Amino acid sequence: MSDDDAACRACCGQMRAHWDERPHARLMVVASTPVVEAFGGGVETRYLCLECGHTLMHSTGRFGQGWH
Repeated sequence: MSDDDAACRACCGQMRAHWDERPHARLMVVASTPVVEAFGGGVETRYLCLECGHTLMHSTGRFGQGWH
């Protein structure tokens, strides 16, 4: 984890990536939860970066789909 708590270059790029982009190599899955929505569902997966310590979320549902 960095001293200034800034996201590493790979995490900054991941946050701007297209929703179907694969996670970068230093992201580790922390949790994965199915999400039920009115018109379909998806999965929310939380990742922890082993480089900088940031947590990123990936959603596959219809609303909020993508990297956060």
